[in-house]
Amino acid sequence: MNPDIERERLNASFNVEEVTYILDGGPEKTKRRREIESLVFSDPDFNEEDPNFLSRSERYDQAVRKSAQMVLKLREYGIADPEEIYYYKSMAKGNHHESFGLHFAMFIPSLHRLCDPQQAKKWLSLAESFHAVGTYAQTELGHGQSWT
Repeated sequence: MNPDIERERLNASFNVEEVTYILDGGPEKTKRRREIESLVFSDPDFNEEDPNFLSRSERYDQAVRKSAQMVLKLREYGIADPEEIYYYKSMAKGNHHESFGLHFAMFIPSLHRLCDPQQAKKWLSLAESFHAVGTYAQTELGHGQSWT
């Protein structure tokens, strides 16, 4: 941990651990979050070169590799709870975008909301198992229209 942050925490006028429990939703959730973080930080598959020093194509390759590893590791560890998936993904990708971000954030939720039961039966299983990978596109109302 950054020494400045560590010093500030040691000099805080409140119990830092108690605030952490509040933010996480309780001591058990803090414990579980820390377990998940430990899985990522101790995993050599996520010890990669800083993307700031890579070319655009190398960053793309790294992002795809990390995203694929995240999916495999989530399955391997049996992490299925959305909150726990969020913890895992946040630690694995850091401040960098993941290549499957739109698939998780827009495509799958759109399928949940827009598919009828027959469509959902087919497409959700494909999307959730990554046999179909999608994105999401939307245009603004009137976009592309000519106003004369």
